[in-house]
Amino acid sequence: MTDLPNSAADVAATASAPDGDLPAGDAAVPVLPVTPVVPGGEPPRRRRGRSLALRFGIAFVFGAVLALAIGAGALYAWGQQYEGRVLPGVRVGSTDLGGLNREQAEAALTSAYGSLGAGQVTLTGPDGHVTTISYADLGRGPDMAAMVAAAFAAGREGEPIANLIGAPQAAIHGVTVDSAVAYDRGKLEAAIDALAASIDQAPVDATVSADQGTFATTPATEGRAVDRAALLDALDRQLASLETPSSIAAEVPVAAIAPSVSTETVEAAKAAAVRMAADVVVARGKESWTIAGSKLAPLVSFATAADGTINPVFDASGLDPLLKSLGKQVNQIARDAGLKLVGGHVVATGSSREGRTLNTDGMKASIVSAIAARQAGGAAAPVEAVVKAVQPKLTAADAKAFAPKMRMISKYSVFYWVIVNNHWGGNIEAPATKINGTVVPAGAKFDFWKTVGDLHDLPGAGPGNAIEGGKITVTGAFGGGICTTSTTLFNAAFRAGMIPLARQNHNEFIDRYPPGLDATVWIVGKAKQTMSFRNDTKYPILITRTVTQDGSRRWLTFKIWSVPNGRTAKVSNTVIQRGPRAIDTTVKDPTKPVGYAFRNNAPADGAKVWVTVSIYDHGKLHWRKRYFSNYPAVNGVLVVGTKKATAAD
Repeated sequence: MTDLPNSAADVAATASAPDGDLPAGDAAVPVLPVTPVVPGGEPPRRRRGRSLALRFGIAFVFGAVLALAIGAGALYAWGQQYEGRVLPGVRVGSTDLGGLNREQAEAALTSAYGSLGAGQVTLTGPDGHVTTISYADLGRGPDMAAMVAAAFAAGREGEPIANLIGAPQAAIHGVTVDSAVAYDRGKLEAAIDALAASIDQAPVDATVSADQGTFATTPATEGRAVDRAALLDALDRQLASLETPSSIAAEVPVAAIAPSVSTETVEAAKAAAVRMAADVVVARGKESWTIAGSKLAPLVSFATAADGTINPVFDASGLDPLLKSLGKQVNQIARDAGLKLVGGHVVATGSSREGRTLNTDGMKASIVSAIAARQAGGAAAPVEAVVKAVQPKLTAADAKAFAPKMRMISKYSVFYWVIVNNHWGGNIEAPATKINGTVVPAGAKFDFWKTVGDLHDLPGAGPGNAIEGGKITVTGAFGGGICTTSTTLFNAAFRAGMIPLARQNHNEFIDRYPPGLDATVWIVGKAKQTMSFRNDTKYPILITRTVTQDGSRRWLTFKIWSVPNGRTAKVSNTVIQRGPRAIDTTVKDPTKPVGYAFRNNAPADGAKVWVTVSIYDHGKLHWRKRYFSNYPAVNGVLVVGTKKATAAD
């Protein structure tokens, strides 16, 4: 007997088994469950009604499963017909690909969308630059792989059961797959790069140069560059669209590239350089001197800073030779106004001027500062001269004020003989004439040699006597006898209240000079003895000289003229101590005829002299000095001729 199922699960399993799968020997009849009787128990109520409902449910389920199995088998068999083909109802765009295999589908799509590769892109750039790129060059056309893959995937979900449902739905309702456009983006990028290479231009910086004082500029040129990203983005949108016509026209987006150095920058630098190279006027008072701009321009060059700015640069060292030349124009010796004796009265003459020396360092700094101001945009203005100034000791205004008040305040005279020893008086009168009219301003110093200068330049001067080693040589020194001039002026000066400075006694006691107050002057090689004094009063003095004839002698007189200054001088306590005795000698001269006799010098004994000079200012002692003079003995010389006369004479 066949075993009955032990549970509802066994029943369900049996009911769900398909035909032909039942156990051997069993009839293909559903087996209904039997409710067991519980021993000793009372049978359940309503047992019959519940059994009928169960049997009905099992029969329904079994029938449904059977129907499904039959339907699935039919669908499976239907789906197998389209293996390797596009399911019915599948379209790409408007192209029906249902039932087509891959080659057929590709052919249909090629026919439908082949026009996507026919067309061109026309790009218009600057300067009328036109470039044409064909769709074919870009490989544009239908995205065959994507569209075919999408068509074959339509209705096929990947799972067998899902495919049984999806495939019929695709056939019944239809599936439209979006069309797709493909192109080679690498070729598009390469085409845009080639286009950019023909359009792009690097900017050109403006330049400014300096060449031998000439400034020149070249203008800047703006650069340009194709905006590759923007152009590529715009073309991507159009090439990827099915709606794009066969001809695309577009403007090439170009971005301007500014040069690093603009024309305005170099023009501003040039303008600054031109201002810097303009004439520099150096002024002092009403006087002015000009440093030509043509000399300054070569000193200007241009430098580029780290930030790209260009500025003119001035080479201050180049001013050195220009300042040397300027100094020759600016420098001058101070000039005092003059005083002159006219008809016994002193009158003012001439004009005064300052003395000055250009301060090259200070002047250089001022000019550099002025040029820097011009560079910054300042206007050209005169530059104040930087000098070391020396004011005149006697201005024209003072001379005019003092002249009417001036009187002779002292004079002194010394006589001399007009003999060969003093070049017939020329060595006395020539320097005296040079001194005549000399003005010594208040506070100034008189120096004999600075006033007289080179004796060789004085008309009338010549060789004269000299005292050397206690001997007299008649023509041993050029200008011999000049000491009469210096001695006479020395005595006139201190008697006018001038303060004596340099003074030296002679090597011979000369009795026509005041004892101990003679003043010798000489120049031997680089050694020099001068006579000098200082005018420490508040008024200028005028020195005049006169030469008068007195028989066989002449008198040299120096007069000192000034505004009466209250000065007086006193010579006192003169002590003369006799020194060595001189001898008189006779010298025979064979070149002179017998009977010729010339007294070269009278014998002069040596002496020591002390004398005091006191100068008073309005009665009060102002200056005092006790002079000591030591005079050696000088032998006398008598020259006699010894040449005898001959018949030829």
